[in-house]
Amino acid sequence: MELHYLEIFNTVAKYSSYKRASEVLNISQPALSIQIKKLEQQINAKLFYKVGNKMLLSDCGVSLYAYTTKIFAIVEEMEQNILKLSEYVGGTITLGGSNTPGTYILPNVLGQMKRDYPSVTVNLHIANTSEITTLIENGTLDIAVNGGNCIYHNSISVEKLYDDRLVVVASSMNHLCNKAVIDIEDLAKESFIVHEKTSQLYSCYKLFIEQNNIPKNISMYLGSIEAIKYAVQANLGISIMPFCAVKLEIETGLIKELAIQAFEHPYPYNLIYNKDKNNSITIQKFIEVLKKVFAQMD
Repeated sequence: MELHYLEIFNTVAKYSSYKRASEVLNISQPALSIQIKKLEQQINAKLFYKVGNKMLLSDCGVSLYAYTTKIFAIVEEMEQNILKLSEYVGGTITLGGSNTPGTYILPNVLGQMKRDYPSVTVNLHIANTSEITTLIENGTLDIAVNGGNCIYHNSISVEKLYDDRLVVVASSMNHLCNKAVIDIEDLAKESFIVHEKTSQLYSCYKLFIEQNNIPKNISMYLGSIEAIKYAVQANLGISIMPFCAVKLEIETGLIKELAIQAFEHPYPYNLIYNKDKNNSITIQKFIEVLKKVFAQMD
């Protein structure tokens, strides 16, 4: 028996009227009558009979109506539960972040998400941009925020969230902190503390020295931003870093931002996710919170 025929029978039986059933189902009375007859032929039994102007159920019709009432009650319950599930904000999100946004921005996003949607758990994986990109490509991560100007495969959706700025920082003990304006030539005499060679920050350092004809002078490579900041504080060299990573240290005077003439270098943070991976309502809500937090950084 086709569910469509059962739905027509159930509606006719419910209202005891072909006319009312045709209005509810938006089917003409002749078409409705034909389909009831097809159902009767399938089960080889009469379902309705008329007494005067009234339509009454046969014994077989009464039995079938009891079953169809149960069937469509279950169908309605199923539809309601599926709707609730499709609108439910909960479960687990696997989030990725490259070193700078993962350490200095995304924890604030996680805090806001927990306040807005306490049923959601977010697992944050922090790594360099290339590893995060690979994990998005193979579907391990649901979404991620990467820093820097990366080139992505066309299977990845990329949306800019915010433009941070790169700053050159030094220890307050560094002699350059005494200068009101620093020329590029002044930096040529300084040694740099840089991130590992696979990082976007190292790429920024390389681009900077190439554009300004500064000789390569690296005092050390360090694997984390925190390590770089401590090395700068100890006056072991200067470094180029995103402002959000050193904002607190600059505000508290632990390190100084050098006022370099005509130094403007944006450092973007991008939302990325695999185009082939369906974003659930929970992930969509997380993206809303993510954008809200980034918007408040202006």
